[in-house]
Amino acid sequence: MSGLFSLSRLGRYCAPMLVAGVLSAGNVNNSVANELSDQNLSLDLVLTVVKENDFRLKQLHEESKAFLADSEAASYLPDPTVFAALQSLPTDTFDFDQEPMTQLRVGVRQMFPKGDVLDIKSDISVIQSDAQSIASKLRWLERKQQSEHAWLEAWYSQKRLALLEEDQVFLGQVQEFVRSLYEVGAKDQSDLIGADLELIKLNEKRIEEKRKYQIFRQQLNTLANQELVGSELSPILPDLTQLDFENVKQSELRNYLLQHPKIELLNQKIVLADRKVDLVNQDFEPAWSLEVSYGLRGGENMDGSDRPDFFSAGVNVQIPLFSNNKQQQNQYAASQRSRVSQIKRDEALSQMRFEVDNLIQQYRNTQEQRRLYEINILPTLERQRKSALQSYESDKGNFNLVMNLFLKEQSAKTMRQRLRVNEQKLISSLNYLLGLDSTHAKNGAQ
Repeated sequence: MSGLFSLSRLGRYCAPMLVAGVLSAGNVNNSVANELSDQNLSLDLVLTVVKENDFRLKQLHEESKAFLADSEAASYLPDPTVFAALQSLPTDTFDFDQEPMTQLRVGVRQMFPKGDVLDIKSDISVIQSDAQSIASKLRWLERKQQSEHAWLEAWYSQKRLALLEEDQVFLGQVQEFVRSLYEVGAKDQSDLIGADLELIKLNEKRIEEKRKYQIFRQQLNTLANQELVGSELSPILPDLTQLDFENVKQSELRNYLLQHPKIELLNQKIVLADRKVDLVNQDFEPAWSLEVSYGLRGGENMDGSDRPDFFSAGVNVQIPLFSNNKQQQNQYAASQRSRVSQIKRDEALSQMRFEVDNLIQQYRNTQEQRRLYEINILPTLERQRKSALQSYESDKGNFNLVMNLFLKEQSAKTMRQRLRVNEQKLISSLNYLLGLDSTHAKNGAQ
């Protein structure tokens, strides 16, 4: 009878203490978060640093400027050729004024490329410069998505660790409670061993989650090309939504896809291929060159007058008479490359369209599942736990049931956070596919 009396007193004393311990654990975590709020690493800050430090973005920027310089250089005519020649010099005396045909001939020769070759080459370099700028946009979208996913996974691990801290406080109280009952003979040793085992399992989960958190933090450092400061991430889960994916129309999605840097880059390749076709077509045009020369002569004519100098001017024309078949093959090859670029563009557009549809469906399912946890599952588990605690306080309930319900509630809380993170990751992937590159993340809920 005294054992039951002790059990009842311990139940009335320890059960409220367990609830208070769990609540205090949440308060401790909140106080730590508030203390480190000035050191928290936000997603916006990560994206800013990643963009500033990305070497590939810098490389593409410099390449774009290089192609613009090539465009300017390609618009000029080739340098003229200046020549000088001593002609018809007599070999018996090597006297410059002995023979009337002897002259010092100086001149200049200028080549003119075929057709519109200069303009086309200049245009090609401009197209290549634009392509580097578009490739820079694509690179940033890819880098942004990678950074968002790594940050969100690190945030989930941080949130998971906070929930495990709450579990540890509760299980620690359970262990002390079971030990107290064991000491008064109300429980056998198996219950105490079971409580110890639960704490061991919890520590193993904490170690594994810390390992994951460190992995994702290191990924962020790698993406940022520097050691990011901040002992913790921002406690607020950002909202990456830039488009109403629940009500968006297919026509609107298609317009976004057509403007995506990946599609624009393939469009540039088509334009580039078409201009190369135009360049090959110039081979059917004649090439021109102009030559002007002046011949200096010495000596006198038979009548005693000075020999006059000579002036010469001529035009050379290169006519494509014997290479017509070669040029036709080059024209055909360039046209086929343009066609290949069009097929690649159409393929990429089709794949992206189906991928967007798939991600939107996943997003809607994930959102529905999260709402189910928030509206039904979590409130139900909370009511069950509170009811079990009240029954236990009145010596009518089973303490194992209380612990199991609490752990189920914590598992459901973890699942809710997992769904929230998955939801934002899906939005991040959709933003990438639709070319939405805003770096500002709206604040969500903790």
